[in-house]
Amino acid sequence: MKMPLVHDIKNPKCNLLDVIFIDIDSRETRQELSRNGMKPVNKVLSAIKIRLIAMFYGIDIKYVVDELNNSEELRKAFRFKSTLDYLELSEVFSRFDDCQVLEFVLKRLNKEFKKDVRGNRKIIIDSTDIRFRINLEKRYYDDRTLEENGYEFGFSSSKKKFIGGKLTIAMDYDTCQPLAMLFHPGAVHDSQIYLEILEDLKRRRILKKGDLVLADKGYFSFKNYGSGLMDYKIVPLIRPKKNTRKDRVFSQFNYPLDLCCVETPLKTLYRRLVTKLSKLYDKWDYLKSIRSKIEDFIKFFKNGVGYEQVPSYHTNQ
Repeated sequence: MKMPLVHDIKNPKCNLLDVIFIDIDSRETRQELSRNGMKPVNKVLSAIKIRLIAMFYGIDIKYVVDELNNSEELRKAFRFKSTLDYLELSEVFSRFDDCQVLEFVLKRLNKEFKKDVRGNRKIIIDSTDIRFRINLEKRYYDDRTLEENGYEFGFSSSKKKFIGGKLTIAMDYDTCQPLAMLFHPGAVHDSQIYLEILEDLKRRRILKKGDLVLADKGYFSFKNYGSGLMDYKIVPLIRPKKNTRKDRVFSQFNYPLDLCCVETPLKTLYRRLVTKLSKLYDKWDYLKSIRSKIEDFIKFFKNGVGYEQVPSYHTNQ
């Protein structure tokens, strides 16, 4: 027997939901949804709220809808104006792709932070596996069926084989502001994602020359070191793999031919970035505490609010 859905003000999760729902109902959120093409806005807002309740309480979305429809008091507590239609909400969920949703979330979150950032940022990059909640006992999903419905198999050392993908987050160390999020279906290696998320940060005009970007050894490759510094002009501090020689890493940093025999501001910048990276490279063990901040963020995201498994909806019903 399932426990009834209760709006308990003594529950920290419930208090957090109340704060989030006040923001969700704001004019700014409605405008951001409209700008991202997520319409009709009222139905999308209801769908987001339902999904958040299910996520925070760790229960099925259909059960949340049933509980709210059976109690006017509960609907009022969670700021719903009318009863809900589960099939209608499912259709809303399936209408938008992950890029559209992530774009909305980032833009809305970024409005809560100050835009004036002086000096260089410390940016942390990390990834986590996201499993889709699919009833495998009810139906067998072969690779072809998964592909037709937009699903792929992922793999991790802890979860082994699962249906889902990988969520990559770039976060500002000082403010804990999520700067970029990318979702890749299936089992994409971290090293293949690194340059893609740098490009996304550059596209958003977040990445600046001289920024320090920290990442774990899963993102390590000589290409990522070389492109990070030479192409994006950042300090790409990626945790080296065991027995990786420092001189092999730094052999990736070669001046372009047109800078070899002249002294220019760009050549000075390259030299400054390499010097800074060299100093930090030898102190990686002392920088682990910086990366722990994004690990705590991901733990809260997955364990604190129950987002380790995500209900999945697709248009090919």
